[in-house]
Amino acid sequence: MSTSSTGGDPDPERVLSAALRAQATGNGNAEPAPAPNQRPPRQPKPRRLPVLRVLLYALLLGILVGGVAGVISLQ
Repeated sequence: MSTSSTGGDPDPERVLSAALRAQATGNGNAEPAPAPNQRPPRQPKPRRLPVLRVLLYALLLGILVGGVAGVISLQ
C-alpha cells in the first residue's frame, strides 16, 4: 500500500527514517547557538552554610543538656 512509487503522499516509513536520520546527525537543534558577542549568563553565588551559627547552637544545646543531666543525676 505504499504510494511513493505512484506519486502520491510519501511513504510514512521513508518519512520516519529521514526524520530519525536528521535527528541523529544533529540537524535542527532545539537550542540555538549563543551569539558570539554575548557572554554566557552569570551563575549565582551559592549560599554559604551558616557554620558558625550551627556550631554555636550545638555548643549551647550541649551545655543545656549536660546541665539537665547533671541536675537529674544529683537528685
